[in-house]
Amino acid sequence: MGRNGNGNGVRSGNGPVADPDAPDATRWLRRFIEAARGKRKPLVHLQHNPDPDALASGVAIQYMLKRLMGLDTILTHTGQVGRSENRSMLRWLGIRIIPSYKVEYADYDLVAVVDTHPGSGTCRLPGGVVPDIVVDHHPMDEAMEGVAVPFLDTRFGSTSTMVGWLMVENNIPASQRVATALVYGIKTDTLDLSRSENPYDERVYHEMYDRSDRQILRRIQRARLPQDYFQVLERGLRRARVTDFAVTTYLGKVEHSDAVAEMADLLFRLEGMRWAMVAGVKGPMMYLSIRAVRAEGVDAGRVASVISDGSGGGHETFAAAQIHRPADGTEPEAFFDELWQRFLKEIRAKKSLTRPLTVPVDAKTAEDHAHEREQRRRSARSQDESNGS
Repeated sequence: MGRNGNGNGVRSGNGPVADPDAPDATRWLRRFIEAARGKRKPLVHLQHNPDPDALASGVAIQYMLKRLMGLDTILTHTGQVGRSENRSMLRWLGIRIIPSYKVEYADYDLVAVVDTHPGSGTCRLPGGVVPDIVVDHHPMDEAMEGVAVPFLDTRFGSTSTMVGWLMVENNIPASQRVATALVYGIKTDTLDLSRSENPYDERVYHEMYDRSDRQILRRIQRARLPQDYFQVLERGLRRARVTDFAVTTYLGKVEHSDAVAEMADLLFRLEGMRWAMVAGVKGPMMYLSIRAVRAEGVDAGRVASVISDGSGGGHETFAAAQIHRPADGTEPEAFFDELWQRFLKEIRAKKSLTRPLTVPVDAKTAEDHAHEREQRRRSARSQDESNGS
């Protein structure tokens, strides 16, 4: 079944290369098929606010269940699809996703959780529902009980890579629609492969890219943006602070929590920064995104967990947290300031070295002050000359 005999090969330009530590794609697929055998109504539950990686990997699991088992599967989620690019992905790829409040989970005899896992803040399964299958690349703090097929592997840069890996290694041809979705899922979760340090992301990306619809990819990436996108962007930049080697900002209320991660990626590009943290509020939740430069001893996931009292986590270089705001009436800005101070303490940044990233529109720059001084000198010289005459 596996392309390289046992599904453990990683191919280079010269052909397959054996890798005994590679994920066993054939074994996992057999367990996946066994779990789905005899089932009639599968359901794929995505993370709370599904991003392109969740949508793509969910669509690919849906496709595999149909192709291998002849099963029609629904996709569901508990939050919302926020960013314009994500909604464009739904539109151009014809992805149908149903809000969980419209789903009666007891009616389904197979539940697969994708791009999240039980115990994670992004997994909001109804009480008492234990999934049969879990597919996720995010780190897990606690062991899962009752899950028949847990496919969890942090070596992959995205869940899209994990599902694509199963298809590539087991010679399951992807449809153009599925390939296009997986390409975009990998692209966004690995920042165009820049966050990837394994051979799997690149291999699956290129395999799927060859089968994808490039025109649809361009349409998704160039989706029109609403005015509030630019308002949040402006607010984030105006409030941003540079503290030692870290850049942080508070976005205030956001319509879509995706904006927090997007701003973190943008600010992290600031020259000289080793850390970035961005927060925003939606309803009762404070959403945090953290970015870090890869280095010995650096663990963004640990920092997210510590400053959020266990409500966050992630990888070494990128992490997130979803924190319930205090019930004592603490203002969101004050709550963010507490998290900001915890963050600086954890990364050992000097709070005394804090300055604004930008300045208000009407603030005077150093050049403005120098120009005013020169004008005053000229005015004084002219006055002296007039008095002398």
